[in-house]
Amino acid sequence: MPLIFRIRQYINDYFRERIFLLALVAILFIMGLIFGFLASGVLAKDQKDMLVNFIQQGFHGDFNLQNSAYTRQTIISNIQTVFFLFFMGVSVIGVPLALLLIFTRGFILGFSTGFLFQNMGIKGFVLTLTGILPHNLLVIPALFVMVIAIIDCAVALTKLRFTKKQIPVGEELLKCATITLIVLVTMVLAGLVQGYVTPLFSSWLAEIV
Repeated sequence: MPLIFRIRQYINDYFRERIFLLALVAILFIMGLIFGFLASGVLAKDQKDMLVNFIQQGFHGDFNLQNSAYTRQTIISNIQTVFFLFFMGVSVIGVPLALLLIFTRGFILGFSTGFLFQNMGIKGFVLTLTGILPHNLLVIPALFVMVIAIIDCAVALTKLRFTKKQIPVGEELLKCATITLIVLVTMVLAGLVQGYVTPLFSSWLAEIV
């Protein structure tokens, strides 16, 4: 059996066995999106005008200014998020905070896209595609996988402590650590995309809007 096929089969089985967790994380994220989108519509007019002016001024800025520093900060922030999630899973009691992080990420994304759509029309739609979507195509799936993995790990640790069942905790920790490493690499790539690719798209947008 080809290695790629076996990897794909393993991934399919992994998520099929955790469909409830996947649904839970997805629902929290979607709720965050909805609440964020609704919240963007209740801003006062002067707040909306200030944000629109700030965005418009950004179009005329130097997208290459301190780009390396911004990219480095973004990657560090992404790495910190991954390790935060990992230790939340190992501590067990931190799982609710990980779920809150998913909701918050959805809220921020919903608020951002909602504000751009409602106040900038087609410009906002294009800005969403060029300035928000690219790196989030990596960040959101990575966070989903990470949260599911740490919940798995937390459940195993909880069963070990409060039941007499023989739980392969070492195997669960190794699996969680492996997934953490994969997510870490993905989040670093997302930081590079956010630091270098997204500004290029935004620069292109500034020339056409």
